[in-house]
Amino acid sequence: MNSYLQLFLNSIQSDSKKTEKCSVAAFTSSQSGEGVSFVAGSFGSELARKTGKRTLIADLATLQQIDIFHYSRVLKYCYQTRVKNLFVLPPVDQLDIENEEEVSLQLRSPSGDSEFERGLSNLQTLRFVFDFVLLDCPSLKTSGDAAVFAEFANTVIIVVEAERTRKEQVLNSIQTIERTKGNLLGCVLNKRQYPVPDWIYQRV
Repeated sequence: MNSYLQLFLNSIQSDSKKTEKCSVAAFTSSQSGEGVSFVAGSFGSELARKTGKRTLIADLATLQQIDIFHYSRVLKYCYQTRVKNLFVLPPVDQLDIENEEEVSLQLRSPSGDSEFERGLSNLQTLRFVFDFVLLDCPSLKTSGDAAVFAEFANTVIIVVEAERTRKEQVLNSIQTIERTKGNLLGCVLNKRQYPVPDWIYQRV
């Protein structure tokens, strides 16, 4: 994954320098269980370490269910990690207990906005606080959220599980992102195995 990491770092840093604003990357997959959260987390950690800039890994479902309202409220939901400059907006059920009542109220009595509109509004708020936002999105098979938000991200990365995801599924995912005018950076091969040949075992 190191080569993909370097390509991603170069691309997103270059984009950030051009716009002098927050750069957003969306991570998704063809089907669930391909390791999107793991890959987004790995990329986010390296990005925070190597750039020294404020980086957020945001669960897209949470982003659409809460109301941040104002940038001053961001840190009520986005938690600092052990990695310097790295923050996370976790799934709703992992939000701090102090926010539980407030979040529950919002979920029971949502504003008039749709989930998409709320998520987009929250994303705009996050752009004022962070240099990089990595969206941890559900698979394209289970939800259309990643495709919808692709247009509003600077780049999109599709996670592909080695020896599981079929070529046709990957091509369909690529076409889906392209139809929504998303800027597809490429695919990341995850969970790749490196089996040791028998002849090496015999020499150990």
